[in-house]
Amino acid sequence: EVEPKVITKVPPKYPELARKANIEGIVYLDLLVDKEGKVREVQILKASGANAGFEEAAKEAVMQWIFSPAIQNDRPVAVWMTLPIKFEVK
Repeated sequence: EVEPKVITKVPPKYPELARKANIEGIVYLDLLVDKEGKVREVQILKASGANAGFEEAAKEAVMQWIFSPAIQNDRPVAVWMTLPIKFEVK
């Protein structure tokens, strides 16, 4: 059993109003990574609670990520995984 690993990561766009207001947050996402390592589905497991647009930005970015596929019994398989996406003002 090998977990999927991120190969290509697209950073989420920080919502402009959140940046101006110095709002930070974490969004927890459930992702379905298919046998090719593409994200097929994204569900919000836990919202940031900031009501600042983090959830949409996180989903949009993660849909573009590429993973090495999960391996089970020496074959690629589709799996669900949980991922935290942090929004920090820098």
